[in-house]
Amino acid sequence: MRILLVNYRYFISGGPEKYMFNIKKMLEDNGHEVIPFSIHSNKNVETEYSKYFVEPIGSRDATYFEECKKTPKVMWQMLTRSIYSTEVEKAIKKEIKDVKPDLVYIIHFVNKLSPSVICGAKKMGVPVVLRLSDYFLLCPRFDFMYNKKPCEECLTKGYRTCIKKRCVKGSLFASVVRVFSMKVHKAMNVYKGVDAFITPSEFLKKKLIENGFDENKITCIPTFTASKSEVGKPQVGTYGLYFGRVTEEKGVDTVVKAYEMMPDRHVKIMGDDTTDEAKRLKAYIKEKNIKNVEFLGFKAGEELEEIIKGARFTLIPSIWYDNLPNTALESFQYSKPVIASNIGSLPELVLDGVNGYLFKPADAQELCEKVALLDDDAVVKKMGAASRDRLEERFAPQTHYDTLMKVFDRVRK
Repeated sequence: MRILLVNYRYFISGGPEKYMFNIKKMLEDNGHEVIPFSIHSNKNVETEYSKYFVEPIGSRDATYFEECKKTPKVMWQMLTRSIYSTEVEKAIKKEIKDVKPDLVYIIHFVNKLSPSVICGAKKMGVPVVLRLSDYFLLCPRFDFMYNKKPCEECLTKGYRTCIKKRCVKGSLFASVVRVFSMKVHKAMNVYKGVDAFITPSEFLKKKLIENGFDENKITCIPTFTASKSEVGKPQVGTYGLYFGRVTEEKGVDTVVKAYEMMPDRHVKIMGDDTTDEAKRLKAYIKEKNIKNVEFLGFKAGEELEEIIKGARFTLIPSIWYDNLPNTALESFQYSKPVIASNIGSLPELVLDGVNGYLFKPADAQELCEKVALLDDDAVVKKMGAASRDRLEERFAPQTHYDTLMKVFDRVRK
């Protein structure tokens, strides 16, 4: 099968890109041909198909819109890529004409490529499968967050709520653009052209069905991680570990406040520590003279693996409807118990009392209580083994591949 793989980045920036390269390799290992369509960036992995890629908003050095100079050209690009881009439609149709894929598998396109990737593929008569990494079909902000709490008012009161509250980046302009684009896409019936939706979690699937999407088109296929055989003997580590993005919705401040109350225990926070939230938390730690919370910065490769191996357990303290984070699967890989917020898809990953514990989001006191339950080495070993079993049973690469191929075969008929 020849598959056109669409994502707005062709380098690893976060979970969606990790998935993109993992699924690309898996498909190729099983004899399929995978061809990318993306946006030019100086960070991109080299590919002969970059000649089909489109120019980014702003420069090839910018990853995020905030890094771009707000010139009239950039503002126009932002509008068209949010609503509909004829430039992108033309580019993807050209690639489809030349490479003749059997189907298009879309990972992420919002605000960078526009739904023209869907329409362009359908105009060329090619089936489209769309994987959802967040809640962009339902929430203008993508994450159902407002004022550090989950918010679904746009679903119950309409999208004017988003404009009134300036939910998107705190900007009236950005909120209006996003809401307008969602209304245009609905009027165009863009998503009715999608032949199948893939959700990483049952939680997201349920949200889509509750809000009018065709249940028959939606398949939950949990994210996978390549199960490493050379992980070594499981270790009972000495510290708690949070790793991932250090942003407000990830709830890292709950970890800091919990460990402020547990000065005899140590926690490491691994991830980009130059974000606004990381700077705020580091300033708080300095002000309060907290000695047992250590920021490590971003780590990768063997260094990251060694830090995970040395952890006693890992923490996922999200305050948003987290949509099956890769950090949980990476924790399972190294037989680590996970303490996670009882929100979104996280209860699908962490079975309370089996391979970790769940706690009320943003409740630092309850988090302290769960951490204390893992003082017993025997409990850590037992739950760590259960985590590894959970990975093999529910999140195995072969299970993901087999289910995905059933979806691909169905939409091609």
